[in-house]
Amino acid sequence: MDIVPEEICIYHITDVANLPGILAEGGLLSDAAVAQRHRTVIGYDHIKLRRLREITVPCCGSRFVGEFVPFYFCPRSPMLFAINRGNTGRQPGCQRAIVHLVSTLKAGMATGRRWAVSSGNAGARHTTFESQMLALATLDWDAIRATSWKGQQHQKSAEFLVEDIFPWSAITQIGCQNSAIAREVADMLRNQAHRPTVEVKPDWYY
Repeated sequence: MDIVPEEICIYHITDVANLPGILAEGGLLSDAAVAQRHRTVIGYDHIKLRRLREITVPCCGSRFVGEFVPFYFCPRSPMLFAINRGNTGRQPGCQRAIVHLVSTLKAGMATGRRWAVSSGNAGARHTTFESQMLALATLDWDAIRATSWKGQQHQKSAEFLVEDIFPWSAITQIGCQNSAIAREVADMLRNQAHRPTVEVKPDWYY
């Protein structure tokens, strides 16, 4: 497929309770930096530890995966499914409080920070990493864009990683599961210089 960076969206999921901290810090921080602050964690603790202490990104100075801000290439990710099922320790149905922070591949590459593309779930030990545009063409885009991904979880979970921090100014859209959360997000953004569009996107959820 032809890779047009400005046309490829990237998606980061987080609990809406984390948004004030993200705004105060001027962007999304890596898990390594977040570990030093109080945040509402939505993922698997053991996988986060693996990303922080075991799996490195060789093409970016062999820094740990947990030192990068992760994005998926799609909404409605397998991780969101696991979180909403209660598999990570949160209450089943908790997706209503999770928002998608959206940017573009072009914006991520323009941050001036090192970046990498993972062949699949960056928390898996057999995943490979590349820092070249060529890597994007090798991703399984059919799996990434599929709404039914049984047997393709790893491929659908390919990630775009940005070193240390991703600036708030590069977030263009916030997708919410329901109108109540959308209103809450809009209120948080009321006094912000940069205000991404806030939209209710039920098809981004399970």
